[in-house]
Amino acid sequence: MRILFVHDHLFLGGAAKAALRMRRMCSDLGHETLSLHGDEASLPGLSAMTVHGKGSRAIRFWEAFLPSKLRTRCRQERATKAFETFLKKKCFDLVWFQNIEGAKKWGWSESLLAVALAHGKAALTLHDMYYLGSGGSYVWDRPLEPTRLAGMEGRHVRELIRAGRLRLNACSSWLGALCEELYDAPCDKLMVPLWPEDFGTHPRNRAGSAITRYLVAADNLQDPRKNILPTLRCLLQSGILERTRSVIHCLGRNLPDDFRAPHIVFHGHLENSAQYRALYNEVDFLLHPSLLDNFPLVIQESLAQGCPVVALNRGGVGEMIRTGKTGLLYQATDQESLEEIFQKCSRQDPEEYRVWSEECRNFAREKFSVVSVTADYQAFLAPLSYKSRERGN
Repeated sequence: MRILFVHDHLFLGGAAKAALRMRRMCSDLGHETLSLHGDEASLPGLSAMTVHGKGSRAIRFWEAFLPSKLRTRCRQERATKAFETFLKKKCFDLVWFQNIEGAKKWGWSESLLAVALAHGKAALTLHDMYYLGSGGSYVWDRPLEPTRLAGMEGRHVRELIRAGRLRLNACSSWLGALCEELYDAPCDKLMVPLWPEDFGTHPRNRAGSAITRYLVAADNLQDPRKNILPTLRCLLQSGILERTRSVIHCLGRNLPDDFRAPHIVFHGHLENSAQYRALYNEVDFLLHPSLLDNFPLVIQESLAQGCPVVALNRGGVGEMIRTGKTGLLYQATDQESLEEIFQKCSRQDPEEYRVWSEECRNFAREKFSVVSVTADYQAFLAPLSYKSRERGN
């Protein structure tokens, strides 16, 4: 098949990196693939094209004086038209949508999915709750009510699925079940694959016996959905880091100056995969306090490196961590919960840690390795591979 992967960014954020991994999986299966994205960046050796609704420099200058809603509508109209023109020139058997929220500022919207469906078949990956909330992310702790799935009525989504024109997938059983509960729309489970180079060669030892080292990572450390700054503030103000002799390594952009403390090490942003994996040699645990992530790639990669994970128990995260074997889950961002979890980690002896590390690698290999997920991708794509040259089928 010829498959077009549609995602907001090429490399910023976990969902974009996950999209490229899913694309690589499809390429390895013999499909012809291309990425369509909203930003104007590029990656060496990667075939990709950009579509957006920003307009010329003169148009952008003129739009700067418009109300924000009108400016957004103008960009959406241009982006939708550009996407439709692109699909008329290029023929694809499947258009596979990943996260598009990050490209909304360039005019992307859920209308792109409707355009793709008018030209053929589409797939939709639920990386988090974005598509389930008609363009807005649900908050985990509020009651959930069905609204619109990717901008469409649930009834219409079900009709498209029954007709074989649309398939949904998610990495976690939790998110797939939520989709079915809200919209009565079946959602397949499809993991983001890891390749041999993603795995550590042997179980890890503690980076240091006297100090416990944690890694927190996000493209934007100030993103409120990631919950990193509130967690760091609680750890600093309560004195937990001092009492447990712990150090936090921060990877990403935008760490405020008032968080530059003796127990906080700031590494900045890092794109090089080898350097990123090498950073795990300096830490003992991944700390993942996110409020919104469902099945984050950073946890998969950490487990593959043999690094146990300490995570806030939200969404599908609990499916990634075997408590007491590959890491620990905590329930709230407060002093009591964080104190308990940090004390447990600081008291872990080297042999117990090494056993955990081996369990992490085995679990990641069993659940996420390219060998273990290949059959799932083949089964997912098989019903979509029956080509029809008629528009709308």
